[in-house]
Amino acid sequence: MLTEILINLFERDLSRLEDEIAAYETEDAIWRVPEGIKNSAGNLCLHLCGNLQHYIGAILGQSGYIRERDREFSDKNVPRQELLALVGVTRRVVLSVIVGLTPEVMARQYPERVLGDMNTDSFLVHLYGHLNYHLGQINYHRRLTR
Repeated sequence: MLTEILINLFERDLSRLEDEIAAYETEDAIWRVPEGIKNSAGNLCLHLCGNLQHYIGAILGQSGYIRERDREFSDKNVPRQELLALVGVTRRVVLSVIVGLTPEVMARQYPERVLGDMNTDSFLVHLYGHLNYHLGQINYHRRLTR
């Protein structure tokens, strides 16, 4: 079933996000924006957590999370431990919502029009791809800022 696959993938890559943030040699390096790079790893981490907590937690799970997307890119120097705690909360929210999705819910149109009309299952696959894309950017950023 797709929900089991998504649970495994989100669990794996949100753990990798924690590993990447923890692997930075200094907290300052998390927030560096070298020439030619648009976002710091810290901002990408905030963005990923905000994205997943909004689209999965708030929309599908009715968690009450209120997204402040602009802050995902404007906040600077959030301590590493706060970033790691945020990833942990995000992982718990994402996994608890996905585990409760029935095949009927997965087959329905996603409740919010984001990328046109998409079923929930397709939109969740899109969200996983978005996580993985930015995770790769963070990995590159970490190695670039050594």
